[in-house]
Amino acid sequence: MSLLARRCRAAFGVVSLIGLGACASAFLLPAPSAKTIAGAGNIAVDEVGGVRVSVQADAWQGDRSVLGHVQPMRVTIENRTRYTVRVRYGDFALVTDDGRRYPALPPFRVEGDLLSPVLYAGIGPIMMPGFSYRHFYVAPYFARLYPGVPVYARSYLFYDPGYYAFWYSDFRRSVKPSVEVLSLALPEGVIEPDGRVSGFLYFRTVDPKHTAIAFRASIVAIHDGTAELGGVVVGEVSVPFSVSRKR
Repeated sequence: MSLLARRCRAAFGVVSLIGLGACASAFLLPAPSAKTIAGAGNIAVDEVGGVRVSVQADAWQGDRSVLGHVQPMRVTIENRTRYTVRVRYGDFALVTDDGRRYPALPPFRVEGDLLSPVLYAGIGPIMMPGFSYRHFYVAPYFARLYPGVPVYARSYLFYDPGYYAFWYSDFRRSVKPSVEVLSLALPEGVIEPDGRVSGFLYFRTVDPKHTAIAFRASIVAIHDGTAELGGVVVGEVSVPFSVSRKR
Protein backbone atom coordinates (compact mmCIF):
# COMPACT_ATOMS: atom_id res chain seq x y z
CA MET A 1 0.00 0.00 0.00
CA SER A 2 1.27 3.47 -0.87
CA LEU A 3 2.21 6.03 1.76
CA LEU A 4 -0.77 8.17 0.71
CA ALA A 5 -3.21 5.30 1.13
CA ARG A 6 -1.75 4.41 4.56
CA ARG A 7 -2.18 8.01 5.67
CA CYS A 8 -5.76 8.03 4.42
CA ARG A 9 -6.51 4.80 6.27
CA ALA A 10 -5.02 6.19 9.48
CA ALA A 11 -6.97 9.44 9.14
CA PHE A 12 -10.32 7.67 9.08
CA GLY A 13 -9.49 4.66 11.25
CA VAL A 14 -12.49 2.48 11.90
CA VAL A 15 -14.93 4.97 10.39
CA SER A 16 -14.74 3.19 7.02
CA LEU A 17 -15.89 -0.03 8.66
CA ILE A 18 -19.22 1.29 9.85
CA GLY A 19 -20.58 2.42 6.49
CA LEU A 20 -21.14 5.80 4.99
CA GLY A 21 -24.89 6.15 4.98
CA ALA A 22 -25.33 6.06 8.75
CA CYS A 23 -25.23 9.81 9.29
CA ALA A 24 -27.17 12.57 7.58
CA SER A 25 -25.43 14.16 4.66
CA ALA A 26 -24.53 17.82 4.68
CA PHE A 27 -25.25 20.52 2.14
CA LEU A 28 -22.29 22.50 0.82
CA LEU A 29 -22.28 26.06 -0.50
CA PRO A 30 -19.35 28.32 -1.40
CA ALA A 31 -18.13 30.07 1.74
CA PRO A 32 -18.41 33.87 1.94
CA SER A 33 -14.64 34.06 1.37
CA ALA A 34 -14.78 31.97 -1.84
CA LYS A 35 -14.30 33.46 -5.28
CA THR A 36 -17.34 32.70 -7.40
CA ILE A 37 -18.27 32.96 -11.06
CA ALA A 38 -20.19 36.11 -11.99
CA GLY A 39 -23.87 35.23 -12.27
CA ALA A 40 -23.32 31.78 -10.72
CA GLY A 41 -22.77 32.19 -7.01
CA ASN A 42 -22.95 28.43 -6.42
CA ILE A 43 -19.77 27.80 -8.46
CA ALA A 44 -16.54 28.58 -6.62
CA VAL A 45 -13.14 28.97 -8.29
CA ASP A 46 -9.46 29.14 -7.51
CA GLU A 47 -6.35 29.33 -9.69
CA VAL A 48 -2.67 28.55 -9.31
CA GLY A 49 0.10 28.78 -11.87
CA GLY A 50 -2.32 29.34 -14.75
CA VAL A 51 -4.56 26.36 -13.92
CA ARG A 52 -8.12 27.33 -13.03
CA VAL A 53 -10.40 24.99 -11.07
CA SER A 54 -14.15 25.53 -10.71
CA VAL A 55 -16.17 23.50 -8.20
CA GLN A 56 -19.93 23.10 -7.77
CA ALA A 57 -21.35 21.07 -4.87
CA ASP A 58 -25.03 21.22 -5.89
CA ALA A 59 -24.71 20.22 -9.56
CA TRP A 60 -25.93 16.61 -9.30
CA GLN A 61 -29.20 16.20 -11.22
CA GLY A 62 -29.25 12.41 -11.44
CA ASP A 63 -30.60 9.74 -9.10
CA ARG A 64 -31.21 11.62 -5.84
CA SER A 65 -30.52 8.56 -3.71
CA VAL A 66 -26.86 8.95 -4.65
CA LEU A 67 -26.71 12.06 -2.46
CA GLY A 68 -27.36 10.01 0.66
CA HIS A 69 -24.25 7.92 0.08
CA VAL A 70 -21.62 10.09 -1.60
CA GLN A 71 -20.98 13.79 -2.17
CA PRO A 72 -20.73 14.45 -5.93
CA MET A 73 -18.76 17.57 -6.85
CA ARG A 74 -18.70 18.87 -10.41
CA VAL A 75 -15.13 19.91 -11.09
CA THR A 76 -13.89 21.82 -14.13
CA ILE A 77 -10.15 22.18 -14.72
CA GLU A 78 -8.84 24.63 -17.31
CA ASN A 79 -5.19 24.52 -18.33
CA ARG A 80 -4.04 27.98 -19.38
CA THR A 81 -0.36 27.11 -19.29
CA ARG A 82 2.27 25.77 -21.70
CA TYR A 83 2.68 22.48 -19.86
CA THR A 84 0.58 19.32 -19.48
CA VAL A 85 -1.48 18.93 -16.29
CA ARG A 86 -2.20 15.62 -14.58
CA VAL A 87 -5.68 14.61 -13.43
CA ARG A 88 -5.43 11.87 -10.77
CA TYR A 89 -7.92 10.96 -8.05
CA GLY A 90 -5.21 11.02 -5.40
CA ASP A 91 -4.63 14.72 -6.13
CA PHE A 92 -8.10 15.72 -4.88
CA ALA A 93 -9.63 15.83 -1.40
CA LEU A 94 -12.15 17.61 0.78
CA VAL A 95 -10.49 18.84 3.99
CA THR A 96 -12.58 19.82 7.00
CA ASP A 97 -12.03 22.63 9.46
CA ASP A 98 -10.44 20.19 11.92
CA GLY A 99 -8.10 18.64 9.35
CA ARG A 100 -10.02 15.49 8.40
CA ARG A 101 -9.50 14.48 4.77
CA TYR A 102 -12.14 13.02 2.46
CA PRO A 103 -10.12 11.75 -0.53
CA ALA A 104 -11.73 11.49 -3.97
CA LEU A 105 -13.11 7.96 -4.38
CA PRO A 106 -12.11 6.06 -7.54
CA PRO A 107 -15.41 5.05 -9.21
CA PHE A 108 -13.66 2.41 -11.35
CA ARG A 109 -11.92 -0.79 -10.33
CA VAL A 110 -8.33 -0.86 -11.56
CA GLU A 111 -5.95 -3.68 -10.63
CA GLY A 112 -2.36 -4.75 -11.27
CA ASP A 113 1.05 -3.38 -10.43
CA LEU A 114 2.37 0.13 -10.99
CA LEU A 115 3.56 -0.44 -14.57
CA SER A 116 0.73 -2.67 -15.81
CA PRO A 117 -2.64 -1.53 -14.41
CA VAL A 118 -5.74 -3.18 -15.84
CA LEU A 119 -9.38 -2.07 -15.75
CA TYR A 120 -11.65 -4.71 -14.19
CA ALA A 121 -13.03 -6.93 -16.96
CA GLY A 122 -16.60 -6.57 -15.73
CA ILE A 123 -16.77 -2.89 -16.71
CA GLY A 124 -17.96 -2.34 -20.27
CA PRO A 125 -17.49 0.67 -22.56
CA ILE A 126 -19.31 3.90 -21.80
CA MET A 127 -20.52 4.87 -25.24
CA MET A 128 -21.69 8.34 -24.25
CA PRO A 129 -19.30 9.84 -21.68
CA GLY A 130 -21.02 12.38 -19.43
CA PHE A 131 -17.89 14.45 -18.91
CA SER A 132 -16.87 17.22 -21.31
CA TYR A 133 -13.35 17.88 -22.51
CA ARG A 134 -11.02 19.68 -24.89
CA HIS A 135 -7.39 18.65 -25.46
CA PHE A 136 -7.81 15.96 -22.80
CA TYR A 137 -6.35 12.43 -22.88
CA VAL A 138 -7.57 9.62 -20.62
CA ALA A 139 -5.21 7.35 -18.69
CA PRO A 140 -4.41 4.23 -20.77
CA TYR A 141 -6.25 1.77 -18.50
CA PHE A 142 -9.48 3.69 -19.23
CA ALA A 143 -9.08 3.41 -23.01
CA ARG A 144 -11.80 0.81 -23.60
CA LEU A 145 -14.29 2.77 -21.48
CA TYR A 146 -14.32 5.73 -23.84
CA PRO A 147 -14.11 4.78 -27.53
CA GLY A 148 -13.04 7.83 -29.49
CA VAL A 149 -11.51 9.71 -26.56
CA PRO A 150 -7.73 10.23 -26.99
CA VAL A 151 -5.48 8.11 -24.76
CA TYR A 152 -2.29 9.13 -22.97
CA ALA A 153 0.49 6.55 -23.15
CA ARG A 154 2.05 6.52 -19.67
CA SER A 155 0.22 4.71 -16.86
CA TYR A 156 2.81 5.33 -14.15
CA LEU A 157 1.87 9.02 -13.97
CA PHE A 158 -1.57 8.20 -12.58
CA TYR A 159 -1.93 4.74 -11.11
CA ASP A 160 -1.35 4.16 -7.39
CA PRO A 161 -2.16 0.50 -6.59
CA GLY A 162 -2.59 1.15 -2.86
CA TYR A 163 -4.92 4.08 -3.40
CA TYR A 164 -7.18 2.10 -5.72
CA ALA A 165 -7.13 -1.01 -3.51
CA PHE A 166 -8.33 0.91 -0.46
CA TRP A 167 -10.54 3.70 -1.80
CA TYR A 168 -12.35 1.82 -4.58
CA SER A 169 -13.66 -0.66 -2.01
CA ASP A 170 -14.83 2.34 0.01
CA PHE A 171 -16.67 3.70 -3.01
CA ARG A 172 -18.22 0.29 -3.75
CA ARG A 173 -19.55 0.02 -0.19
CA SER A 174 -21.03 3.51 -0.47
CA VAL A 175 -22.99 3.60 -3.70
CA LYS A 176 -23.94 1.34 -6.57
CA PRO A 177 -21.64 2.20 -9.52
CA SER A 178 -24.52 2.71 -11.96
CA VAL A 179 -24.09 3.68 -15.60
CA GLU A 180 -25.15 7.21 -14.67
CA VAL A 181 -22.61 7.53 -11.86
CA LEU A 182 -19.79 6.12 -14.00
CA SER A 183 -20.57 8.03 -17.18
CA LEU A 184 -20.60 11.39 -15.35
CA ALA A 185 -17.35 10.70 -13.49
CA LEU A 186 -14.22 12.70 -14.18
CA PRO A 187 -11.64 10.18 -15.46
CA GLU A 188 -7.94 10.23 -14.78
CA GLY A 189 -5.77 11.59 -17.57
CA VAL A 190 -3.95 14.71 -18.72
CA ILE A 191 -4.97 18.14 -19.94
CA GLU A 192 -2.85 19.64 -22.67
CA PRO A 193 -2.23 23.41 -22.95
CA ASP A 194 -5.43 25.34 -23.72
CA GLY A 195 -7.41 22.27 -22.67
CA ARG A 196 -10.13 21.63 -20.13
CA VAL A 197 -12.11 18.79 -18.61
CA SER A 198 -15.30 18.82 -16.56
CA GLY A 199 -16.99 15.97 -14.69
CA PHE A 200 -17.93 14.67 -11.25
CA LEU A 201 -15.64 13.59 -8.45
CA TYR A 202 -17.20 11.54 -5.66
CA PHE A 203 -16.37 11.88 -1.98
CA ARG A 204 -17.69 10.43 1.24
CA THR A 205 -20.75 12.22 2.56
CA VAL A 206 -19.59 15.08 4.76
CA ASP A 207 -20.54 14.87 8.42
CA PRO A 208 -22.85 17.86 9.09
CA LYS A 209 -21.15 18.48 12.45
CA HIS A 210 -18.48 20.33 10.46
CA THR A 211 -19.08 23.98 9.71
CA ALA A 212 -16.48 24.44 6.98
CA ILE A 213 -14.69 22.33 4.41
CA ALA A 214 -12.33 23.06 1.53
CA PHE A 215 -11.99 21.37 -1.84
CA ARG A 216 -8.27 20.99 -2.48
CA ALA A 217 -6.46 19.95 -5.63
CA SER A 218 -2.75 19.45 -6.08
CA ILE A 219 -1.79 20.76 -9.53
CA VAL A 220 0.95 18.64 -11.07
CA ALA A 221 2.77 19.31 -14.36
CA ILE A 222 4.12 16.31 -16.24
CA HIS A 223 6.77 15.95 -18.93
CA ASP A 224 7.45 13.45 -21.69
CA GLY A 225 11.00 12.96 -20.44
CA THR A 226 12.05 10.76 -17.54
CA ALA A 227 13.60 13.42 -15.30
CA GLU A 228 10.51 13.79 -13.11
CA LEU A 229 8.56 10.54 -13.35
CA GLY A 230 5.97 11.67 -10.85
CA GLY A 231 5.57 15.15 -12.27
CA VAL A 232 6.28 18.55 -10.72
CA VAL A 233 3.88 20.11 -8.22
CA VAL A 234 2.89 23.57 -9.44
CA GLY A 235 0.80 24.42 -6.41
CA GLU A 236 -2.51 23.74 -4.71
CA VAL A 237 -5.93 25.25 -5.24
CA SER A 238 -8.21 25.54 -2.23
CA VAL A 239 -11.90 26.32 -2.59
CA PRO A 240 -13.74 26.96 0.72
CA PHE A 241 -17.30 25.75 1.35
CA SER A 242 -19.71 26.27 4.21
CA VAL A 243 -21.46 23.19 5.60
CA SER A 244 -25.16 23.22 6.37
CA ARG A 245 -27.59 20.58 7.61
CA LYS A 246 -30.39 21.81 5.34
CA ARG A 247 -30.80 22.38 1.62
